[in-house]
Amino acid sequence: MKIVTKQVSGTIMLHLEDGSKRFLVHETESSKEFARTDTQTETTVLASFLNFLKSNLHIDVNRIRLVELTNTQSNGANMPLYVFEMTSEEATELPKDFAWETPDSVREILGTIEIEGVPLFE
Repeated sequence: MKIVTKQVSGTIMLHLEDGSKRFLVHETESSKEFARTDTQTETTVLASFLNFLKSNLHIDVNRIRLVELTNTQSNGANMPLYVFEMTSEEATELPKDFAWETPDSVREILGTIEIEGVPLFE
């Protein structure tokens, strides 16, 4: 029997001091996408993503606030998309394949995935 691993994705909306926003994005060789990780059987889907942020990106998860949850499709499978926010004072340096990108980059990513209920980035 094949075990199917479910994934969860998300981004963080970073509020800069000048009022502009940047978004956490994973940069692959060919494109940009939201951060994603496999869910862990011993935790909730949300906890799986928070653990990923904490252990892989060194984000202080106590400093972020959940602002949106929606559902996306990836290879025909449902995948939750969490959107968090934080201020620039709380931001840390990101690992190599991750970056803080402009809203235009996020619009491009949203145009490449099937999404149920477009998240509201205020």
